[in-house]
Amino acid sequence: MYKYLPSERIDILENNLICFNNPLNFNDPFEFNTSFNFDSFESNLYDSLKTIDLFKELPTELLTLIEKLPNDTANNILEEAKRSMLSIYQKEKENIIRTTENTMQGFNSKLIEMTRILSLTETPTNILMWGHYAQAHSGFVIEFDTNHPFFSQHRSHKDEFGYLRKVIYQKEYPVLDPLSDGQINHFLIKSKDWEYEREWRILLPQANSIKTINVCEKEFDLYEIPSDSIKTIIFGCNTSEQFKNKTFKLINSRTDYEHISFRQAKKSNSRFEIELEPL
Repeated sequence: MYKYLPSERIDILENNLICFNNPLNFNDPFEFNTSFNFDSFESNLYDSLKTIDLFKELPTELLTLIEKLPNDTANNILEEAKRSMLSIYQKEKENIIRTTENTMQGFNSKLIEMTRILSLTETPTNILMWGHYAQAHSGFVIEFDTNHPFFSQHRSHKDEFGYLRKVIYQKEYPVLDPLSDGQINHFLIKSKDWEYEREWRILLPQANSIKTINVCEKEFDLYEIPSDSIKTIIFGCNTSEQFKNKTFKLINSRTDYEHISFRQAKKSNSRFEIELEPL
């Protein structure tokens, strides 16, 4: 995986710190616009109430009392309780849905507030990305070793943080079921207009950052990036010799960077393409 960068981001190599961006700082205002499917929520909730086994849900004290009653009496009490629950639900349905919607929107806002994102790409030869993210081809690209443990920090298969995930491109905003556990998926959905970026993301909690800096009234969170997770540095078509020499000097001065190789991006002689050559 690759990260396009302007030349001033040589500080990543100097300090072993990389920025995981705040979702609120992203350059696409259409991201993180999530809708919730409350029709599905209402139907699923009603079905759950209809099929609930109250006997299994009772507190121990009530269960002890119910068990002392004749079976018919106990069943009648439980059925009446279920009918009352369904009746209350029908009367309060709109309030329940409104409260749930407010709760989910609040949860979503909190999730955005506490999450930071590192965006990478599958390709180091995209002309547009060199232009947009690497200072008009005068910056550089870092290739990362995605087999490194840094890119596989999740504690279990249910953990949403700490591993690389592919971005999904689609035309519609994501619509989520409030009862599902997939709320974080909207961090991975973008407009199809961005499909050329072939993006992958890794999410980490803001609380795990080493340092928070303020640039132009925006906060950016820095995370430690291991030296041995960096494989290659690729210079752009317009990267200056001065910057290349500065980078060579930095890499050669550190034993923990001995493994890093260099490549040079060049314009194809016959096509609108970027070619890479080893240095």
